[in-house]
Amino acid sequence: MAVPAAAQPAPERPVTVRSAELELNPEQPDQRRLGSLHYLGGLILAADDDTFGGYSGMEVDPDGKGLWAISDLGHWLRLDFTLDDNGLPRGVASARLLPLNDAEGRPLERKRDSDAEALRRGVDGKWLVAFERSHRIWSYAEPGGVAASALPLPPAVADQPANGGIEAMAVLPDGSLLLLSEEHMFGQDNAAWLWRDGRWHDRLWPVSGDFHPTDATALPNGDVIVLERYYTPFVGPKARLKRLPAAGLADTRLKPETLAEWARPVSVDNMEALDARRAADGSTWLYVMSDDNRNRLQRMLLMIFRLDPR
Repeated sequence: MAVPAAAQPAPERPVTVRSAELELNPEQPDQRRLGSLHYLGGLILAADDDTFGGYSGMEVDPDGKGLWAISDLGHWLRLDFTLDDNGLPRGVASARLLPLNDAEGRPLERKRDSDAEALRRGVDGKWLVAFERSHRIWSYAEPGGVAASALPLPPAVADQPANGGIEAMAVLPDGSLLLLSEEHMFGQDNAAWLWRDGRWHDRLWPVSGDFHPTDATALPNGDVIVLERYYTPFVGPKARLKRLPAAGLADTRLKPETLAEWARPVSVDNMEALDARRAADGSTWLYVMSDDNRNRLQRMLLMIFRLDPR
């Protein structure tokens, strides 16, 4: 979801981020289950900073000690957590902002150029950032660095709406890449593309209940978890997590299964960012974060779930 352009951060600078514990359901504090998920904990994050916010994609450290996020305002966010004995974030130890640069090392300042919506680290270690408006994927050697190259995209990406392009991006264990658009272009399905075997394959993501993809991440077995968002002024926000089995990527029309769907009074906002990691005990943890749009009526939420084994 796009927001108005804001002032750009300095080349790199620290920012003070406040945090508070987030209950899954404030009206039922003992609730821990949500579909096929077990809620482990979460944080409400905030900062008194004009550039903080708008985070649409994230990559969590393999050990869970921190994360990188990308803002649709054109910068990177680094968060380092304080962890409890179970490895769950209990606060923010430090945070900093870094510029999102072009191939010349210049910070992206125009909204048309800086609307970053998805972030993934490739199997080669490079950081991939997907943009709307000016539809493209750039790779970076490191956060805050110079854009190294642009990935060749399917021609149909150029036909996506300015504010409805590549919203979700998953890197598969074999190096394949799955892209999902935010808006549907073909009947009731969203456009999707799979890069595999040296070429792009057209796919369709089924739309139901007026939910639309906002992020995606792959599990070690090749399954893909997709975060979806719903919003109307009358109903408010909803969120949904779906699982697409690895074998299902061969289908032209993808057939995911719903893991969980939630709405108020369960904690929810404009849920846009998703990642997964394997915890020390071998279980899969899903991290879901909201984009507050730098709106005082919204919140930046970080929610952590354990995925039930299949």
